[in-house]
Amino acid sequence: MSGPHPRVAQRGLTLVESVIASAILAVAITAVFSAVASGRAHADLAAEDLASTVAAEDLLARILQNDPETLIEWDGYVESPSKLVDGQGSLLGSAVQRVGRRVRVESTAQSLHGSEPVSGWLVTVEMTNGNDRLIHAISRWISAPEEDQ
Repeated sequence: MSGPHPRVAQRGLTLVESVIASAILAVAITAVFSAVASGRAHADLAAEDLASTVAAEDLLARILQNDPETLIEWDGYVESPSKLVDGQGSLLGSAVQRVGRRVRVESTAQSLHGSEPVSGWLVTVEMTNGNDRLIHAISRWISAPEEDQ
C-alpha cells in the first residue's frame, strides 16, 4: 500500500525553547555567583572582626602590665593599619594588620551600690578599619593604688 504517509512528529527544540532554557541557565548561574560573592564579603567582615578583637586584647594586656600610675601615658596612643606591633616592637602577624587601634585613658571614679567612690582610670582600646571607622572598642576600669596615710 502506498499512499500518503502519516505525518511523523518532529522532535527537537525550537528557537523559543532554546532562548528560554538559556535565560533560565543564566539566572541560575547569576544566583550562584551572587551567593559566592556574598559569602566572601561576610567572611571578610568576620575576619576583620576577629583580627580587631585579637589586636585589642593584645594591646590592652600590654597596657595593663604597666604600673597603674603610668596608665595616663598611654592616652592618645595610635597605631595605623599595617603598623601594629607587639610589646617588643615586632610587627604582629598579617592577619591583624588590617585594623588600626587607638587608646583613650580617662581618670574616673567608680562606686558599688552607694559605697564610697574609688578613683581610677578607664582604659579604652578602640579598633578601626582602614578608613578610620570604629569597628569596636573594649574597656577596662583600673583602680588607682591606695595611698599610704
